[in-house]
Amino acid sequence: MKSDQIMAKNVIRWYKVLGSLSANNQVTEITNFTMGCNENVSITLRLTSYYIDAAYANGLTRSVMVTTPCCDCGANPCNDLSAADTQATIQALAQAINTDELLSLYVTAGTNGSGLTTSLWIQGLPINTYGQGTSPDLTNFPYQYDRAYFWTFVYSGPELTTDYNVIDACNSVATATIIQRATFAPVGAPAEVLQMERDYFYGQHSFQQIFSNVNFNGEYLTYVDSTSAYDLYYINFFEPIINGREIGVTQKDEWVCLAIPQGAASETGTLAILSAFLGTPENASQTVTTSTTYTTSSTTSTTTTLVTP
Repeated sequence: MKSDQIMAKNVIRWYKVLGSLSANNQVTEITNFTMGCNENVSITLRLTSYYIDAAYANGLTRSVMVTTPCCDCGANPCNDLSAADTQATIQALAQAINTDELLSLYVTAGTNGSGLTTSLWIQGLPINTYGQGTSPDLTNFPYQYDRAYFWTFVYSGPELTTDYNVIDACNSVATATIIQRATFAPVGAPAEVLQMERDYFYGQHSFQQIFSNVNFNGEYLTYVDSTSAYDLYYINFFEPIINGREIGVTQKDEWVCLAIPQGAASETGTLAILSAFLGTPENASQTVTTSTTYTTSSTTSTTTTLVTP
């Protein structure tokens, strides 16, 4: 594959995205619960992804509700919950999410801590892989970029009384914080690079229908390693000006993407050559920061990798 001439002076951006065969799922932590006795507490989730949005207008909005303990139903029913009742209520909310027929398809919930400091964790589940298979047919689009993410509203009162776009500050009974943001399908995965390769060759041939016949596809040969993650190096540059330019013609920019198997010897050599020419590439990858454990049942713990939002 050839590109236009790339000169240091016409480079707009030079960066890398390190490959990973796993995608990050959203993790939201809910803290600072302030709940009274015998009170309805609801959690509304509004979930969205490419395929969720295809089935539900403006995403899937779904609520669960639990009622806090009566606290012996004393003279003052507005008393705050005890440490034990607070923990039990939050565990009940997690259980309500995990047993909901729709929410349980997309998220799982658990708790962390105990007593008044108990927090509720909601983690997105890996999304399904959609597509049209992996045959050599270049007219297929088997690799779908998608990610599932959600908004969280915690409030007093019965379910579905919240504004799904803006939380009602007067009814809020907890603080929802996104600890880890969802990423798109694995970055630099073989399926992604294979799709890029197919798109390139499909666009280069004037008889695309020839490529749709798997028995007659002599010009296409894939070089993608199906077991390796790929590091992606991007060069964005203005097209070169050769022998001047006509007045009124806008200069266009172009892109070159180099997909190199992660850890391959060719990556070290290629990066050394390009860095000498363009400098150190900007790192556009996400950075892993820490890990936390939350309990999904009385006997099971799940370790979640946290990423800076």
